[in-house]
Amino acid sequence: MTRFQSPDDDEPFEVSADPNTAGESAEFEGANVCRVAMLSTRFSDDRVAMESLAAECRELGLFERVIAAELSWRDTNLRELFAGLPPEQGQPDEARVQNWQALNESGRPRHAVRFLVGVLGSSLERESAAAAAALWRQIAGKVDQLPVRGPRLFRLWDRLIDLELGLGPLLLENGWFWSWPGPYGPEPQDDEQPRLEWAPDTWDTIYHSVASRFGDPYTDPILVLLLVRQRLAWALRSADPITVSFAMAAFQPADSGNANLAGPPPRRHQTPPGALVVSTMIHGTWGWKGDWWRPRSSFHEFILRNHRPNLYSRGAKFSWSGALREKQRIQAAADFSDWAYDVAPNGLQTVFAHSYGGEVAARAVLCGARIQELVLLSVPVTAWVELALPQTPRVIDVRLRFDPVLGLAQTRQRITQPGSNTEIVLLGQWRYSHSATHQEQVWHEEDIALRGRL
Repeated sequence: MTRFQSPDDDEPFEVSADPNTAGESAEFEGANVCRVAMLSTRFSDDRVAMESLAAECRELGLFERVIAAELSWRDTNLRELFAGLPPEQGQPDEARVQNWQALNESGRPRHAVRFLVGVLGSSLERESAAAAAALWRQIAGKVDQLPVRGPRLFRLWDRLIDLELGLGPLLLENGWFWSWPGPYGPEPQDDEQPRLEWAPDTWDTIYHSVASRFGDPYTDPILVLLLVRQRLAWALRSADPITVSFAMAAFQPADSGNANLAGPPPRRHQTPPGALVVSTMIHGTWGWKGDWWRPRSSFHEFILRNHRPNLYSRGAKFSWSGALREKQRIQAAADFSDWAYDVAPNGLQTVFAHSYGGEVAARAVLCGARIQELVLLSVPVTAWVELALPQTPRVIDVRLRFDPVLGLAQTRQRITQPGSNTEIVLLGQWRYSHSATHQEQVWHEEDIALRGRL
């Protein structure tokens, strides 16, 4: 067991359209993480999201038959998805490549599932965790289709009872073995608590023992779900923050695509004349556990020294719960509007907002908060964000070439119709980390301030 690693451990990686790179290899782990996350996005049947990422799809070797969302994947029955999932035998690496090629030839979701199940068994920590997140989103939402009672459940128990891996009892755990406590999934472990080192040999034993029992489309989803739950449980306690971010993406509620403006009327504060004297930062989901947005942190100091000398550095800084619940973002937006008016009655100059902190800022704008310039850092493009963009004088949208976390969470990651007030800064290098856009080194390497005219 070890302590949490630095979130800055995020080296760029290369991608390739060569189908042979779909096999397990350290060199192309980043490419396979992105392939897995892209397939998760495709399962959402969001045509706009896929078309906006068409260039990245092609670089990953994902072609038109899959990109064009003509065939529905989202509503596919579990038995159809898992039809023909063979007991694992032979060379699993070869099977991954074959399933990737079959997916591009057919465009059918069952080949995507076979590829994801193959990646789930990887000895590489990040791609295995990403596959677990993608599979959880497809299976957990369809638990009503699983054979949880009757002869099929007993047949499944017979297939598992001789594994001697402690998986069998999970079948009867409260009768709902696929559920996490609460309706919104688990919370990440306290960063001060010891973390689990990745144990690929142990995972290999568990995975291959269970995978050798594949072969029944009625019970295979349960077998896979048992593996996925175990894998996510480990990933949530990983010493690697990128692995943790992939696991958390499995539980992020999908954006409904509709921003319901019903509720309290916007509070339009009268902005008196005068200089805009305050800029600030808003963290994203679970970001309050980190420190990048806090005064005296490295990124805060970097922006303060080089770009915004009026960056808020006093006490009573703004923070919010960072919880996954929408009602928490609604409350955060109201709180931020009040905070902003108290510290800057003339309005805020620049707000640097990361991830769902960007939606908090967007909701605040729609509630009347005065923000002259909004810097979006890896922000999911929700309906609220799209609505707020025209009402913000200037927007700088900074994001990864492809963001695996947003892909796994099935959230749009491109502004669909950027206006003349919007500057797009797309990182040139492929990266893992959803947090890369608030790292000083990345800002230097990618000339973000210059490209965003900050």
